[in-house]
Amino acid sequence: MTTAAIHRDHAIFRVILEATSHPGNGFALPDSGTCIDRQATLINMLGSLMDNEVTFSIIGDVGDSIADAIAFRTGSFLVGISEADFVIASRGATDGLLALIKRGTLEYPDKGATVVYLIDEIADKGGNAALTGPGIDGIIQPLFSGLADSELSGLCKVNSEYPLGVDAMFLDAHGRIACIPRSTRIGIS
Repeated sequence: MTTAAIHRDHAIFRVILEATSHPGNGFALPDSGTCIDRQATLINMLGSLMDNEVTFSIIGDVGDSIADAIAFRTGSFLVGISEADFVIASRGATDGLLALIKRGTLEYPDKGATVVYLIDEIADKGGNAALTGPGIDGIIQPLFSGLADSELSGLCKVNSEYPLGVDAMFLDAHGRIACIPRSTRIGIS
C-alpha cells in the first residue's frame, strides 16, 4: 500500500469516527467533490474499516465485480447475511432481512454487524425520525433520501435490547456519510 493510500484511509477513518460521534449528521468523505464514483468511494470507505478478519454480505444487485473488488481491497470474505460483520444494502433497503443480521451477544456486543446503506442523499433536517442519545444535543431529525421507509423502524427494533444491536452507516451519492450507532434512540413519528 502506498503512502498516499495510507493517508487516504486514515482521513476516511477520521471522518467515520466523527460521523459516529455525531449520529445522524452528514459528513463529506475526503475527495468526494460534486462528481464522485460511488463504487470507488464505497470500496475506499470499507477499505478503511475492514480487513481479512471480517466478513461481508450484499443485499441487492450490485454485480459480482463490487463483491470481488471489496474482497480484493479488504481481504475479507463474502458470506451469508446472518454471518456477516458488514452488510451492504445497495438500494437503501435490507429487503426485510434486517432481523437476520447479527446483533452480538451480551458477552460480546461488539460482534453486532454494521449495515452500510447506499442512499441518494443525506440532509441534516426534514426527516420523520427523531434521534436522541450519546453525541446528540437534544433531538435531531435527519433526512435519508433513498432509504426504504421501513428501515429506521427496523433499526429501532433490532437495537431495542442495547447493548445488542447493529450499527448503521449511510453513504449518499455525493460522498457524504452519516452514522446511527446502536446506542442512538430512534423515535418514529
